[in-house]
Amino acid sequence: MEGFVNVRYIRPRPSLEQTKALLFILPIWGNVLQLQKRDWVGSPSASMAEGDVECFSEYMEVWIHRMRIEGLRLWLSGILRIQVGLVSMEYLNHQLSSCGFALHRDLDKNYIFRVMYSGCFVQLEHGSYVIVLNLLKRVSRFGGRTQKFMMKCPAVLAPPNREYIQCDSDFIQVTREIPVDNWTNELDWSLALRGSLVVALEDSSLIQVNVEMHKPNITVQGRRGTVLSPVQVFKTEGHFLPLKLVSGHYAYSMEATCPNVNQLPSEDTVLHVYKRRMGLTKRGGYQNETLSVSSVIVEQSDTFTWSETSDFVQLVIPTSHIQQKKECSGQEGETLQQNFYKIDAVLTFKETNHKMHWTMENTSPCSVYSFRATKDYVYSTTDFDQHNLGTNPTNPNDRGS
Repeated sequence: MEGFVNVRYIRPRPSLEQTKALLFILPIWGNVLQLQKRDWVGSPSASMAEGDVECFSEYMEVWIHRMRIEGLRLWLSGILRIQVGLVSMEYLNHQLSSCGFALHRDLDKNYIFRVMYSGCFVQLEHGSYVIVLNLLKRVSRFGGRTQKFMMKCPAVLAPPNREYIQCDSDFIQVTREIPVDNWTNELDWSLALRGSLVVALEDSSLIQVNVEMHKPNITVQGRRGTVLSPVQVFKTEGHFLPLKLVSGHYAYSMEATCPNVNQLPSEDTVLHVYKRRMGLTKRGGYQNETLSVSSVIVEQSDTFTWSETSDFVQLVIPTSHIQQKKECSGQEGETLQQNFYKIDAVLTFKETNHKMHWTMENTSPCSVYSFRATKDYVYSTTDFDQHNLGTNPTNPNDRGS
């Protein structure tokens, strides 16, 4: 079709310099107090050209040169019937979010335009999601011409949306379904820990992580003291696993949290669920997306409260509703008991059509204290109504975990 730009589906590979960097990175152990948003070594847009479209689980993106951004601004202003400005990207994306659009600057001050498959003006044609951008290209001071960019990605089944976490006093283990790209190709994965330590799966021992792949699932396991970092959510401390699978320009979250190790139960159990898209996302540092919760369901109890920060959902559940006990062996062979619980939660976000299914099992240490607690601990019978505490929590955040 005359006037259309050829669209290439690209799979950027690291440059030779980037590859060397990956080969010679050595782990540096230590606690990380803040969440790492960046998971790319070098610039992800270095091998992209104008009109290149990248396809992910829930959205597609096109790279636009900064000299062409005026055409996109005018097109967005026209179709959305709003005044689109580029001064405040945060305010602009607030305007665009209602239509499933987003605009980001990359490291070279060019632009990445994102379109959700469920966004405005996106059509499903012959098994592909399609949207056409009519961008004005100025050719002189007195006029210009319109150039069309077609964004097109194959329609895919719903992305993997389940995460299963096991925690005890020594280990964390995370299991998720292995994802494929929009063309159902299997991907060659590496591990990215804390946003900068990148190793191949077969070299996972370099970052002290064990990996097992039993299709359709992948499981990662590591010692809490090595791979987890403390994180503060309101007034409660949790322990966060900053781990992703990465392949080309794709990233896939294996991030998770474990509650604090407690031998004695408290009246309420406080849990942290990390908010993220569950499918394949862009591997890069320009993105700083925040998901907002619209609903939370907990299978084990109707009595709970929840609140959220930009990164986490905090659940507060009466311990008596979830805690169970099982036998364990002490150091001298005596039979003791330890506390454990399992939580199944379903989270719905306003920014995605797919629910997040989150399961966490936590086992307390086997000790004489746990045994005494089963006989002496009296649970509170106070009930709390389920409600959304928003971002200004009150009592739940003052309770122990």
